[in-house]
Amino acid sequence: MKEVENHTAEVRNHIIRTLLYYDIFNYPLKSEEVFRFLGINHVDHSFIVSQLNSLSGEKFIYRFGEFFTVQNNETNVIRRQKGNAEAERCLSIAQRQARLINRFPFVRAVMASGSLSKGYMDEKSDLDFFIVTHPGRLWIARMLLVMYKRIFLFNSHKYFCVNYFVDTEHLEIEEKNMFTATELATVIPLQGAEYYTKLHSQNPWLKNFFPNYISRPIDNVPPASSGWVKSFCEKLITALGGAWLDKYFMNMTLGRWQKIYGGKYAQPDFQVAFKSKSYASKNHPKHYQRKVTDIYQQKVDEFTQKMNKTAAA
Repeated sequence: MKEVENHTAEVRNHIIRTLLYYDIFNYPLKSEEVFRFLGINHVDHSFIVSQLNSLSGEKFIYRFGEFFTVQNNETNVIRRQKGNAEAERCLSIAQRQARLINRFPFVRAVMASGSLSKGYMDEKSDLDFFIVTHPGRLWIARMLLVMYKRIFLFNSHKYFCVNYFVDTEHLEIEEKNMFTATELATVIPLQGAEYYTKLHSQNPWLKNFFPNYISRPIDNVPPASSGWVKSFCEKLITALGGAWLDKYFMNMTLGRWQKIYGGKYAQPDFQVAFKSKSYASKNHPKHYQRKVTDIYQQKVDEFTQKMNKTAAA
């Protein structure tokens, strides 16, 4: 009996932790979403539903129709529904952009990340893309895409935000925390289906955070491909000194980031927010990873204190 009680308490704790993470973004969850992003396994969906209802009955969380949240605020449900509808509209735009990005030299796969991958878009959201490149040519691919955005899109980020690159030989995500696990679990494959599969197979640690998670279907996602124009450009760039160019663009970009942002962050934070390695590039000036993980820990601590006080009363 005691063992069952302990298991139930642990499940309830993980349910609340899951809701707290998405509460950072004022985003209520459905029961199946709670189950998918739960930090514990050996449970089924029906048990999660029963515990969600129990927690809402005890006023630890709140239910509005099919949505659950730690806030007693139905406005967030309406906001989510509106954002979900906008995300559906933007997905077709992302697919068109992904086809364009895939035509650039050395690009091997394109995935949607950020807000769209969570199924939410609003007037402040950008279309963020996670891009996989050929080894040793990541910075060339990045420079070509950035130049295209600056020249032809007037540096607009709204529908063309290319801020995270890795190459095909380094698909393991180095930072392993709740933020990166959520980003990895929610990316939407748009081009290069096989690299989406490899991305997940090379990050088995994801199951430590979300043991009930199942990757997205890839039946309708095109495999990596290179037309003759793309292949010709890749061979030409390589013949003209591809390795030297790639290193040059990496050092040039890193120097620019250090000049603009170097004084705003401690060195460890700078290295994460502006990752600049031969096999990876990240440009996150607002360093959401650190901000979100800090807020999440604060929310968990505050809610734990609230539950302890209630139990002691």
